[in-house]
Amino acid sequence: MPQQAPSRIRDDVLTAQLQGEAVLLDLQTKRYYRLNATGAMIWKGVQDLLDSHAIVDALVREFEVDRATAQAETERTLDDLRAHGLIT
Repeated sequence: MPQQAPSRIRDDVLTAQLQGEAVLLDLQTKRYYRLNATGAMIWKGVQDLLDSHAIVDALVREFEVDRATAQAETERTLDDLRAHGLIT
């Protein structure tokens, strides 16, 4: 699988980390989003400019899940974040 460039968070999306979760505020739409622990770790990976492979590695280590599950969850979450316009 070819390496993809890291996703980027829009400048007008604010983030607060709360007890293993993340809360996002899209300043354009005034909508809030709440991410569970898995989503928060994926979001943190995007903040840290990690590519999807590095994010998957972090999920495998943190949650002791198999690589296929971590890959599927990462792809689904990144697709959702893109669909909501929170990342590019």
